[in-house]
Amino acid sequence: MTKPILNNAASQYNNLDYLRDLLGHDTEAVNDILLEIKSQWKEDRFHLEQAFNENDMAEVKRLLHRVKSTFSPLGPGHVLYRVVANGGESFLEKRGTLSGDSDYWNTFLKSIEEMVRDLQYPAGDR
Repeated sequence: MTKPILNNAASQYNNLDYLRDLLGHDTEAVNDILLEIKSQWKEDRFHLEQAFNENDMAEVKRLLHRVKSTFSPLGPGHVLYRVVANGGESFLEKRGTLSGDSDYWNTFLKSIEEMVRDLQYPAGDR
């Protein structure tokens, strides 16, 4: 079984440059967006877990698309966006089923949870 993309330490994949540029380097606005992303992820994770448990592929697809949209302010190259697009949507499309992949999806959710938890505006960039 393929393992989900867990994390990429390369700075171009996990920095906030795209978001900062998008918001004109407004620290308060960046922090507000990050708080909203974290809040939305908490809700989406709950619903994703339910959909996985109910083997509801249509709902998982819908939620993965919504999660990808939630992470879009971080930029299309950000690791969170890429994990959802490649490790979530693309993986699900290739597999065509949720059956037999519970370990994969548990690791997928856990890895996103860890990255979202660590998502913050670096102190040196303020």
